[in-house]
Amino acid sequence: MNRRRFLRNLIATAGAAPLSVGGFARLAQASGTPKLKVVFAVIPDGFGVDAYGGYNNGLWFPDAGGSKDTGNFQLNEMSRHLSAYKNQSVFLKGLIVGSGTGGHNAWTTVMRDSAASKTSIDLLLGNQLRGTNPTLKRIYSGPHATVGANWNISYDNNNMIVPEVDPYVLFDQVFGNVSASGSSAPQANSRAHLFDMANSRLQQLRSQVSQSEKAKLDTHLDAVEQLVVDLNNAVPVEAACTPASASPASGLIATSADYRDEVTRAHANIVAHGLSCGTSRVATLQIGRSADPVAIKSVSASRNPHDCAHRYGSVTEWRDSRAWYVQQVKYLLDQLNALPDPDVSGDRLLQHTLVVFTSEMADGAPEHMQDVPVTLIGGASGLLKHNGGRFYDLYDFGERSHWAMGKAVDMQRVWATIGRAAGVEVPYAGNKDTIPNLLSIS
Repeated sequence: MNRRRFLRNLIATAGAAPLSVGGFARLAQASGTPKLKVVFAVIPDGFGVDAYGGYNNGLWFPDAGGSKDTGNFQLNEMSRHLSAYKNQSVFLKGLIVGSGTGGHNAWTTVMRDSAASKTSIDLLLGNQLRGTNPTLKRIYSGPHATVGANWNISYDNNNMIVPEVDPYVLFDQVFGNVSASGSSAPQANSRAHLFDMANSRLQQLRSQVSQSEKAKLDTHLDAVEQLVVDLNNAVPVEAACTPASASPASGLIATSADYRDEVTRAHANIVAHGLSCGTSRVATLQIGRSADPVAIKSVSASRNPHDCAHRYGSVTEWRDSRAWYVQQVKYLLDQLNALPDPDVSGDRLLQHTLVVFTSEMADGAPEHMQDVPVTLIGGASGLLKHNGGRFYDLYDFGERSHWAMGKAVDMQRVWATIGRAAGVEVPYAGNKDTIPNLLSIS
């Protein structure tokens, strides 16, 4: 029997049933030690990086005046929606996904190795950065991600994983073992006494077992004593953990375009609160899917965003459909910035979160993956070298020759770099060199 199961069963026997497993874990976890969280926010059909409709520099990449690594830059039409977080962002340029061409097939590659054969970075990190729910390796949220087809971005080796599209089901997955109201601070401060009976029972058992069994009991006694110390020193995270605030509004239809905004934001709320409650430390928010068929009615009631990305409609529809996705990521950032961190008292969740924002392609009209934007956002517990806001062109570090880009950095090097910063070595073949001066890696 492992220590966690032993303690859980022991406390249950001692009459501590009112303390749920989820609440027990939250109380025990808060040590004041920063713990990195990682959120992948992936939008479909690109960022509109190519020139079109009077936007001669496309919609996304900031204007850095020709500098490759600078804090002096101006955000573009689409990236300006993240202006509130500019000072804690690194806007990367010079990346390629897969072959750089191939249309929508890039959804099979964007989050993993260039050969599309290994486990995606989100699941690799989820195996390493565990929250309090051992069955939830990472939250995989997919508002409208399976409408019409399962073109999903997360993989366990070659097995595609399907995200949860229903916000009600996602809520139950994330908070199923956490009470909706959370625990009150006074309860948290008094619960150490619940271990008194457990400690007494262990002491009685010591006199009835062999010497070898006594050694095992002593190990468990040490665990109980350490847990009491942890409880007494715990940051009162239960005051911050408010699952009820993330409960989706009633009446949402998960696959309907009529609820596109509401469903997407319901998912973002659950992701953010799940991290704030410590349930998980890794999440993937896949907004829609490649060739997104679900209309964004605030942009166009009749034309879906895939067609808008192809410029089949007006310039306004093209521009505003791209901007809508960024606005959803901005909403997620707002939630992460508003909620408390579960591990460090007084800190916001975003201070200890790395948000990775990208798409499976660079531009959805020619459907290419050349110069795919990646933006890293957040405090990341001090790991991200954003230097107060940074544009970083990786051209000089490119290991791949490309007819259009000249040199390019393979996307899997970003995943290798993030992995190393989190203590994970990705199992990818090919170039896995760390991208210089991006993240602090011990």
